[in-house]
Amino acid sequence: MVAAPQYAAMKFVGASRRTYSKDVYFSDVAAGQIRFDAGAGAGAATPEEWQAPEPVSLVDFSVVTGLTDTTKAQITRNSVPSGDILRYTIHLTSLPLRPILNIPFAKGDRISAIQLA
Repeated sequence: MVAAPQYAAMKFVGASRRTYSKDVYFSDVAAGQIRFDAGAGAGAATPEEWQAPEPVSLVDFSVVTGLTDTTKAQITRNSVPSGDILRYTIHLTSLPLRPILNIPFAKGDRISAIQLA
């Protein structure tokens, strides 16, 4: 099968109650890093991580359907797997009742994710 890159969104809520909506890009390549928006949208050449400016929690993740070679993402904190895996099928943008997440990160944590088959 041919990889089918797609876009997704991650919504974080900070200790201040500020919301951080991050556009992310999935190359659909197993073991590849997702890419985060750096200000002009996420894409193949944008950063592989986002640094939390305050303590935050990842509360929502939504991905556009159509990925071919990968089925889930392993969340990492400071380059270490957090133990949290987000399976795409239950986090599609078309699903109004996606699971509510509460994955915490400390101020300064480098947040990233690895695409898994």
